[in-house]
Amino acid sequence: MNEKAIPNLGYFVMIFLAGFISVYDNIMNVVYMRTLPSDEQNPVCMRIIASLGVEGLVLIKALSTIIAVILMCALVYTKFRIVIVPIFIFQVLFFFYINFYASTGMMWAHDWYRGLQSFVEFYWYSCFG
Repeated sequence: MNEKAIPNLGYFVMIFLAGFISVYDNIMNVVYMRTLPSDEQNPVCMRIIASLGVEGLVLIKALSTIIAVILMCALVYTKFRIVIVPIFIFQVLFFFYINFYASTGMMWAHDWYRGLQSFVEFYWYSCFG
């Protein structure tokens, strides 16, 4: 096997996981579509929702995720591939934030699984009725 193939595999795994977290976030936008206009905390997303609705936000996030994953895959073969690591770390921290943070503090003791449960139920009922 090529000696560069194994290190590149690590970058591709980080890209996959970062992209998956982005897709997960976008699915959660669909799951909470009715309350998202009042619950969204990101000012950029709030402006997009105000002008294009939640549907527009979902579309923009989906397209930007696709573009970001393609660009990161291209970066794997350059000297700039190191930027994939902080993007991955940011996405992991973002995943913990959207799942485990509440205005009253971290939800370790109570309802820590609610976001993940909503995600699984969304796919379960979408696939199996």
